[in-house]
Amino acid sequence: MRISPTNKPQIFITMGDPAGIGPEVIMKTMASPAIRRLAVFVIIADSGVIKKNPAGLSLEEVLFHPNDQEVTLDEERINVLDPGPELGEITPGQPTDEGARKALDCIDLAIRAAGDPENNTPKAIVTAPVCKEAIANIHPGFIGHTEYLQNAFSSELVTMVMVGKTFSVVPVTRHIPLKEVPSVLSLDLIYETLKQVVEGRHIISGKEDPHISVTALNPHSGEGGRIGREEIDLIRPAVDKARSLYGEMDGPVSADVVFYRAMHGKTDIVVGMYHDQCLAPFKMVEFDKGINMTLGLGCVRTSPDHGTAFDIAGKGIANHASMEEAVKLAIRAVVV
Repeated sequence: MRISPTNKPQIFITMGDPAGIGPEVIMKTMASPAIRRLAVFVIIADSGVIKKNPAGLSLEEVLFHPNDQEVTLDEERINVLDPGPELGEITPGQPTDEGARKALDCIDLAIRAAGDPENNTPKAIVTAPVCKEAIANIHPGFIGHTEYLQNAFSSELVTMVMVGKTFSVVPVTRHIPLKEVPSVLSLDLIYETLKQVVEGRHIISGKEDPHISVTALNPHSGEGGRIGREEIDLIRPAVDKARSLYGEMDGPVSADVVFYRAMHGKTDIVVGMYHDQCLAPFKMVEFDKGINMTLGLGCVRTSPDHGTAFDIAGKGIANHASMEEAVKLAIRAVVV
């Protein structure tokens, strides 16, 4: 399938798990005319699922494209591409292997569309949440969107950024057991992560000169090596090296201090050493409007900061604020 270029950026939105809230929050976001004026939107999803989740939109505002070799997008309407075949009956809140396979097919189609070298329109991918366990059942080894996209785009290193209004966070390690974090951390990994953050700092923060803080791994920054040497051997050398690229950076700072500073506007981006060190304080503050962004793909990718929410799927009560923010960030990132 080849998609013709357009005059405005193309934003490819994958539906996520069809039994989750992804289709609902996508269509609620698309109901805003102000957002729709900013880009050409392509929802990659099961056609039947979208038709059952209009979220106040008239289906006359939606153009369902056949699965053809050549697709010409409508710049005024919402475009839907279905990798096919259409799903059978989907029960909200009940993930299935069939639904997981369709969710993965939608991601694959978005990757092909966004990576098409013949379409020179600025492009971004926005991913609605999937059920990782369900996809792993039919695609063993699946960890999550970030790792799957990293492999698909042949990226040596990608960085997960959680973008918020108050502050943003970047975990150096992501979805690994906590006991493995010290052995995975290295000076090079921390430095290369900081390098990607420095390069993307304007998009992450929306500021010209944001302040970046890097956390320690151990309590009290290791107390001079008495309860850990990672700060001495890895983190401080990486920070010192990164300061040659960007001077507005400090660390290692104890995690129990750095988030207080972030809450009071003294730091904009916190780079932490592991997933929950960053995500726990972030979600306390930014749960409804946080955005997941991946750096290092060579293609902009954003996602809302929530899961499939199977417990409320199909009830029409899902909050679409995070998806709306993810779409807005994707647009800002491709027009910079």
